[in-house]
Amino acid sequence: MGLKEAFLQKGWAGRTISRAETIERLNPVLEQLLGLMHAYQYVIDHIGDPALAERLEALQKTLRADAGKLSETILSCGGVSYTGVDLESDQFNLGDTDEAMLFNVLDQEQAFQAMIGEEKDVEHQIRTRAILGVVAQNSDERLTFLKEHTRHRRRPTPAV
Repeated sequence: MGLKEAFLQKGWAGRTISRAETIERLNPVLEQLLGLMHAYQYVIDHIGDPALAERLEALQKTLRADAGKLSETILSCGGVSYTGVDLESDQFNLGDTDEAMLFNVLDQEQAFQAMIGEEKDVEHQIRTRAILGVVAQNSDERLTFLKEHTRHRRRPTPAV
């Protein structure tokens, strides 16, 4: 909790970014999140371990909820949220082996988490900060799961 939040015990004091800036900053986050959702779907559809696919499916449900939260935040600021209609399933070929798929989705999750981390330094309104906090926490959970399931696997060498 920041000093302002602790002092006021509510809301936010000082300058926060505008609604237009919020829309401008959150749409790329939403776009990357929707791409990540497609990446998880690819793994779910192609991985050889049904139990692992089932667990990934549960994590993907949280991804969908997070996308909804971000979209609603953008809409409540008067913006048009990114829908992902331009994303094609053939853009998300993450490999032919379980290892390739898991490491590729791990890399995408880490990139998403880095993007969310950058938003912590932005003076978002308190509600937006809370939503981004939940989205980051859910990403942490997915990342922990992926690290656990790649720890004893060998990362495939990239094709040249």
